[in-house]
Amino acid sequence: MYTGLQHLHSGVAYLVLLALALVIIYALIGSLGGREFTEKDRKIAMIAFILSHIQLLAGLILYFVSPLGFTLLTGGGAMSDPAARLTALEHPLINIVAII
Repeated sequence: MYTGLQHLHSGVAYLVLLALALVIIYALIGSLGGREFTEKDRKIAMIAFILSHIQLLAGLILYFVSPLGFTLLTGGGAMSDPAARLTALEHPLINIVAII
């Protein structure tokens, strides 16, 4: 389960980037071209929204079941090691703030 969740988290990241890039492109074309926000634009934005939240949920689940996630914070040495701090604190916090 853990490996499958890691693959899901990695794969969905690319889908999120693609969907967000499409949303930005369509928004720029729409605003610079003066066209109305259509149903197609809403669907693309909704897909990006759903994918980004799936990515967040997969990441949070990984954080709590991973041997490197939450357990690094309980050991007390994560703040002095930059790689451990990134895994245990910075990456999850930045991405929670980015999605919410």
